[in-house]
Amino acid sequence: MNATIREPSEYSRRILLVVIGMTPQIVTETLYKLAVKAEPAFVPTEVHLITTLEGAKSAELALLGVEGGFGWFHQLCDDFSFSGIRFNKETIHVIADTEGQFIDDDQSTEHNRIASDFITGKVREFTRDDGNALHVSLAGGRKTMSYYAGYALSLYGRMQDRLSHVLVNEPFQNNKDFFYPRPKPERLEINNKYFSTDDANIILSDIPYVRMRYQVPELLLEGKDGFQETVDKIQRFSQPESIEFDLQKQSVAFNGVPVPMSNSEFAFYLWMCERKMAKEPPLVLEADDFMSEFLDVYRRFTSRDGGLYERAEKVAREKGISEQKSYFWSKKRTVHKRIEDRLGKRPAQIFLVQTLELVEYEEKKAYEISIAADAITQCGYPLKPEQSV
Repeated sequence: MNATIREPSEYSRRILLVVIGMTPQIVTETLYKLAVKAEPAFVPTEVHLITTLEGAKSAELALLGVEGGFGWFHQLCDDFSFSGIRFNKETIHVIADTEGQFIDDDQSTEHNRIASDFITGKVREFTRDDGNALHVSLAGGRKTMSYYAGYALSLYGRMQDRLSHVLVNEPFQNNKDFFYPRPKPERLEINNKYFSTDDANIILSDIPYVRMRYQVPELLLEGKDGFQETVDKIQRFSQPESIEFDLQKQSVAFNGVPVPMSNSEFAFYLWMCERKMAKEPPLVLEADDFMSEFLDVYRRFTSRDGGLYERAEKVAREKGISEQKSYFWSKKRTVHKRIEDRLGKRPAQIFLVQTLELVEYEEKKAYEISIAADAITQCGYPLKPEQSV
């Protein structure tokens, strides 16, 4: 597996995402450390900013110049012979509220919610394509904005994605005239004292983070939930596992997340769970009359003259053990796919029908739900077959 892991610099699309407030210098300082001083160099193919309305105005003027002129971003590219880096007004993303108005730097609970959803959405968007590498800098902006950026990357970040924080020594930190050390040292006057830019020390701290992407359900990676909704769903899978059947609605939920199933799939999974609830031993296909057991449950949710039920009944009545086992494995496979597609492979594992190889069953395979019986609940009553849909 390690042989397939590439350095971020090796990806053809390399994204630098910077969360900033009123200090656009952070962009050029981060870019300088990544593209000029790092080994190997990470030269982004595009630069994106997340900021407020006032922060965007400041960044445009300082980094892009006036009226499409020559800003500090262009100066850095010129000084170090960088070309083709996409950075313009379109890649400066201003956080907007739900009414289309842009939020300013005033703090409020509602604005924090909006900012968290916006930042989460952007990080999710940039990590959707496995063909890119994302570097997130969280040195600028309000502390809450930095927190949301770091947490969002923890949710969605991949092995090739990085998180950093940039620091500059005094008196250059947040100085309006210092953006990065140019190839030829310059003199700066600060509080009636003179300093050389050669004395500037920019430190880019790589921040380790837990990549939760590989533990969370795929539906969260692909969905459009906001920050709080995403956190709430993840917390569900941090709680003890539970399976909830609603027999009348013919639905099953895993830690509160519903997973749609067909009649036969629902009956198959309910059958295995009811065996667990009844403290039945693991199912051994060669020893148990499993097709009759399954049909007893299946009849509760479908009509006897339904085509799929008739096929299952024919397998039970006319086919040998080999065809019956194939039917069982086919249902097991489709049910597993339903659960994994909805929950993700890792969170789904505890809910799947487990295959056991036990000596007491003469080394034959046995099958059971591994979750504890008291974690499985049922409510309602199944509809009569003629009412089933």
